Amino acid sequence: MMYLLFRHHHVLPSDYLKLPPGERLVLQAFVLAECLPKVLEGIRWRAESERMRREEATGYA
Repeated sequence: MMYLLFRHHHVLPSDYLKLPPGERLVLQAFVLAECLPKVLEGIRWRAESERMRREEATGYA
């Protein structure tokens, strides 16, 4: 999570650690909401690729 905060929002780990617990919680929820669709899309893409590979393997056998 720290990497994503720095990479996409330029929040340094030291700045994150200085935040009050409530603000950290809100920031964690924000990053999770931002990352979850990307993760799910990656899972869908891998599943679709695997399905296509299996179909090709059975089609050529």
